[in-house]
Amino acid sequence: MDVLADVLRALRLRGTAYFRADFRAPWGMAIARDDVANFHIVVDGRCTATWDEHAPGCDLNAGDLLVFPHGLPHALRDDAQTPAVPAPELLAGRRTTEAGRIEFGGTGEAAEIICGHFELDQGSAHPLLVALPKVLILRSGEGTDPEWVATATRLAVLESGSQRPGSSAIVDRLAEALMIQLIRAHAERSQMDSGFLAALSCRMLGPALAAIHEDPSAGWSVDMLARRIGASRSSFAARFKAVLGTTPMQYVTDWRMQGARELLRTRDLSIAQVAERVGYVSEFAFAKAYKRTFGEGPGATRRSAS
Repeated sequence: MDVLADVLRALRLRGTAYFRADFRAPWGMAIARDDVANFHIVVDGRCTATWDEHAPGCDLNAGDLLVFPHGLPHALRDDAQTPAVPAPELLAGRRTTEAGRIEFGGTGEAAEIICGHFELDQGSAHPLLVALPKVLILRSGEGTDPEWVATATRLAVLESGSQRPGSSAIVDRLAEALMIQLIRAHAERSQMDSGFLAALSCRMLGPALAAIHEDPSAGWSVDMLARRIGASRSSFAARFKAVLGTTPMQYVTDWRMQGARELLRTRDLSIAQVAERVGYVSEFAFAKAYKRTFGEGPGATRRSAS
């Protein structure tokens, strides 16, 4: 069971590329806090990124991918000393060259950048969102398959400059694939002791999470999960709580609610049918658990999706 892919589907990961443009020195762009995950791919040249007055920021070079999973305000500049103006103000001064390229800023050295955002279901209670850091950076050549990342980035660059039908959709899907690769690379290099990504790589918890995701409607108990992975009940429960910050049964409930939410949004099923699909005999018990998870009843979710 590919648990990470399962979670990302539930979180409705979607990528959107706004534009590919040349930022010419001097230039500085400030991006305000948002409820989406802004990303920037440096195609050519270099720039400096900052996001916290107490942090030094970083330099980005061709092939680097930068993502702010929680919509943190940040700035990109040609130089750390260049003032950054709000993005709408900078973008209002866009120019189009005779060759059809979009330019911003001055007339000096150019940095070619693709800008866009990822959407994740921020209303989700899933611990993957909590586990993601404020900033994710994938350097050119990093990751388990640097050639794959480089190829995907090159394809995004080519399609973003194309006028062919479907190019924007291709760029969006490539952006999503790059986000998945970035999360995977982050998990593999971070060697974390706690959080969802650490649990995935844990020899005890990884198989337990896979079992839950493979059949969330099963009548799971702590004893059943512990026996499934060959561990004692007490050691499994303690390890699960220490790494994920929640109990095994609470995770089962939360994951069932994620599935229920998707069914309510996308399928023409009654609330009783949805409850049964995710393992509840009682519609009342299901509705109570759903409201406790999302702060609204299943009926409200159904109405907002219609």
